[in-house]
Amino acid sequence: MKPIAYPQSKFPGRKALLPASTLLIAVLLSGCASSKAGKNATVIGGSALGAVVAHEASDGNAAWTTGGAALGALTAMGANALAEENEQKAYREGYEAALNQSVKQQYWITQNRQKEDSYASETEPESFVPIKIPEQEINGEIRNARIIYLKAR
Repeated sequence: MKPIAYPQSKFPGRKALLPASTLLIAVLLSGCASSKAGKNATVIGGSALGAVVAHEASDGNAAWTTGGAALGALTAMGANALAEENEQKAYREGYEAALNQSVKQQYWITQNRQKEDSYASETEPESFVPIKIPEQEINGEIRNARIIYLKAR
């Protein structure tokens, strides 16, 4: 029995595959960019991927393979730099949001404290109402007329 031979087809955009796939993989690997080892792994992985894709796209041409490795490494370094910049931006935004929250909290603490102080210092002037009680006899005892003072609210 004779083995089946499949025709090899070369698609026209084979050379465009290198930058597109290298960029895609570098972006996917840029999630590892938070540590030094992760950054190095991303660059090495991008370089290797670029070399493999260039080797396949150029049918083993050494110049294209080297160029693909360089392009993969550069793309990975760019993705690392972008990820680091985004991380620093998120840190700054979080710091500023926390600082703003702290300032607002301090403002309201001060406002409430001032309200408490204003209520504590407000003393209503005490007013007393004079009541005249006439002379009277209670159980055989005579009480003289007098004036008493009751606190008014």
